[in-house]
Amino acid sequence: MRFKLKFVTLFFLFTSNFVFAQNTLDNVGLTSATPASVAYSLRQLSTSYTGPLVRVKVGVSFYDVYPDASTKKFSLSSKISSSISTYNAAVSAASGDALSTIISGSTDATVAIWYDQSGNGVHVLSSSATAKIIIAGSILTMSGQPTINFHNSTSYLTSSSNVNYSSQSWATVNAVAQNVASVNGVSGIISVGGLGDAAGFSWGLNFDPSTWLSGYWVDGSGINGAASGVQSTDPKVVTALIQQDAFSSIYVNSTLKGTKATNDHRFDPTDVVFVGARGTYAGRYFIGNIAETMIFPKDLSSTEQAALESSQSIFLPPPPSVTITSSASGAVCAGTNITFTAVVSSISSPTYQWTKNGTAIPGANSSTYSSTALSNNDQIKVWVNAGINNSAIVSNGLLLNLDASNPGSYSGTGNNWYDLSGNNNHATLINSPTFDAASGSVVTNGTNQYITIPNLNTSNSNITMQAWIYFDGSTRPGALIGAKHGYSIGKGDQAYDQSGNNLVLLLYGAPGGWKSTGESYGSSGWKLVTMTLDGSSTAKAYIDGTLKYTYSGAAPSAPLGDLNLGAIPEDGYRYYNGKFAAAYFYNRALSLAEIQQNYDAFATKSIGYGSNTITVAVTGSIPALTVTGDGCASKTTLSTTSGLTSYAWYKDNVAVNGATSNIYTPTAAGVYKVEVTTGSCSNTSTTTSINTCGRTATGQLDVLEASSVLVSKDGSINNGKGVDSRGLIIYKPLSPTGSNPITNGLILYLDATRSASYSGTGNTWNDISGQNNTATLVGNPALSSNPSSFTFTANTYASTTKSDIALSSATFIAWINPSQIQGENTGIIFNRDGVGGSTVYATGLDIHINNSIGYHWNNNYYNWNSNLLVPNNEWSMIAITVSANSAIAYLCNASGTSSAINNVTHSTLNGLNFVIGTDTGGPNRTLIGKISTAMVYSTALSSSDISSIFNAQKAAFGL
Repeated sequence: MRFKLKFVTLFFLFTSNFVFAQNTLDNVGLTSATPASVAYSLRQLSTSYTGPLVRVKVGVSFYDVYPDASTKKFSLSSKISSSISTYNAAVSAASGDALSTIISGSTDATVAIWYDQSGNGVHVLSSSATAKIIIAGSILTMSGQPTINFHNSTSYLTSSSNVNYSSQSWATVNAVAQNVASVNGVSGIISVGGLGDAAGFSWGLNFDPSTWLSGYWVDGSGINGAASGVQSTDPKVVTALIQQDAFSSIYVNSTLKGTKATNDHRFDPTDVVFVGARGTYAGRYFIGNIAETMIFPKDLSSTEQAALESSQSIFLPPPPSVTITSSASGAVCAGTNITFTAVVSSISSPTYQWTKNGTAIPGANSSTYSSTALSNNDQIKVWVNAGINNSAIVSNGLLLNLDASNPGSYSGTGNNWYDLSGNNNHATLINSPTFDAASGSVVTNGTNQYITIPNLNTSNSNITMQAWIYFDGSTRPGALIGAKHGYSIGKGDQAYDQSGNNLVLLLYGAPGGWKSTGESYGSSGWKLVTMTLDGSSTAKAYIDGTLKYTYSGAAPSAPLGDLNLGAIPEDGYRYYNGKFAAAYFYNRALSLAEIQQNYDAFATKSIGYGSNTITVAVTGSIPALTVTGDGCASKTTLSTTSGLTSYAWYKDNVAVNGATSNIYTPTAAGVYKVEVTTGSCSNTSTTTSINTCGRTATGQLDVLEASSVLVSKDGSINNGKGVDSRGLIIYKPLSPTGSNPITNGLILYLDATRSASYSGTGNTWNDISGQNNTATLVGNPALSSNPSSFTFTANTYASTTKSDIALSSATFIAWINPSQIQGENTGIIFNRDGVGGSTVYATGLDIHINNSIGYHWNNNYYNWNSNLLVPNNEWSMIAITVSANSAIAYLCNASGTSSAINNVTHSTLNGLNFVIGTDTGGPNRTLIGKISTAMVYSTALSSSDISSIFNAQKAAFGL
């Protein structure tokens, strides 16, 4: 939306000192109704313009350079004039030579004249000719397009002709610029004014790298005009509309960023043009690139401005894009591991959320996603968000930093939203707000959902609250962020403001309570809303980086309760329905520049960038094995889906002769599975154990130790318990883990599902690796069944006996089932202190905050984040393999197998022993949940080894 003050204006013709432009800038989408006063570019702007683009200096000679015949731009193929001896000689015609004939790999070229293509002949030039255009044989570019680099106090260009705007009501100034290292608050990009302090005032476009006007702004003949607040080193298209002695506005990349009414935008008849400086004032020069700039004696219409800026989009970085590829070409067999890879362009600090059939996949938050459990026609897509640049956020006084687009802060599932500030002010989602993967945000419904954070601060002064929210006019009024019985900032309704879409403040305890700012949120989109209370309790409200409202009345009450997002604690919990992407809280009032800094750190926030969708083609499926009977030989029938191409039954990995139908009745004890073929694809089922069952001498039913179906004394089955021949209750696993196919290098194997490892009673957990590294259960962790596992809580763990283990490489594997999000550095298989005189500390497998798989090695690498998030209340096999130059983390569960690599070196360690279920190095480091198995290898297993172990054992865990 364009914005103008409503003034009645008259449009005057130029005075005799200035004539209408003769060249229509049709190459940039303009018509004869849009004459330019001056137009400088490194491309041909008008089909009517036949002159050179620039005059360059190479060595001691000068050359006029014409547009390239094919691209119409400045290039090494551009035709040049013959050598010119002086910088300001008359224009010289093009010769048959190209620019490349005088440019070698070591040649530099600078600009002496930038020619005006408007037809008015107001060329800008410099006798020093120091502005750079070619360095070491290469043309300087901005997003691949040629540009001029202005780099010091002498590189600016000045016209010798006047531009008389004294009778003009409006001017439009446009530039394609890229700040690189400007230092002055009045760094001139293009200005029109006198040649000295006593010769008039300048007006035009400047850049301010400081906090005075911050970013691109409009110079106003002695009084500053509209400022954008846009601080950036990216290329920008900047357009300013200036009404003499009345008003100015500024657009950056076609978005209105600022307006200002002023009575001192003064146009002078003796003005000249400066490019790269704000007149001849000391120090007011621009350090950066300018590719194109022009001035018009009118306010461009929205259509004209859009056409011009659209043509200038070639100077901007390419728009963000996301595409995904698949490792599978065509149909694959069921069970094949398929890896999808995201390719991201022009998105800084990207975060990822993969979806299957439109639903977010928990823990799938890296640039790749792999799975062996996909079905035919599953649809895979990834959403990418430009994550907050947390290193750019103001850190002084930061107490809270929530970022829903960062998987380390919110996983996309559950009710825990983690604080990234390091202060552990974690948030809780109340009544299950949803997660929007497309925008990386938490969504409340306006009925009963909100987010609560423990009381951060009881002060009613020197605080800052900020929230990134998505606003649209239909959203219900409510609090965006607020401290209970203290202060809030939110969206009003017609009970508190006239429009119902305005910014409001609640200052609890202050007269009136509700304060309507009278300021609208404006158009739909992401907004950074900010409230500050300074040392005198003056309340200020901001939208994005703009101050909207100041209230200096009575101070609010000191807050008595939690901080909330999405609900005002007073007035009956006025719930907000909308999206929350991030929230910050500070124990001081941020300055306007700091608020702008936080805005810039997340200014690319959008609805998320979605990739293409890949539909998976899968042939066949993993056969389901149905067991009918009691699990005893000759009394149990095994079956799978009928109607497939072929079947082959296996006992103990050996094919059973003649067993080639979909039904088979085992006649002997063993481990059975079936291989089915569908077309050209063969897949194998999970395994099941069949047992030899009999009766004791007293006639009681005898369940053998290896039985997978437990029968009680009264004959009931599947109650998780059995009886021995004496009638005593014994515990047996309903589903013991499958065989361990990888035994080479196995030095510790604790398995609660196998009686050889745990008998069912007592505190001894036997190592069945053959190394006799017995573990002792500490704190009596409870034994659970189906599958058998130990439930660990605070102060419970298992400790092994050996203390002389040496490792130069290793693999740690565990089957775990967390019951809640874990704290930092939760030990799974862990060594904390060196023994036997060694100096080894902190080595093993652990999970970090938000259940991310991690590891320690000799007290290093504990800060590495795999972004592999272990889900709560379901079984997963997690693993870390460590070699000399890398470590690989694996997460294997119902969603498939994912991995992450840390390419670092690992030293050889001596004198290790291991504790299961905790890291003894600090409080709150015990797993809250279940562990069924723990394995350690003295070698770094391959990914296929990990898959083999997972596939062999997953059936016991219902996978």
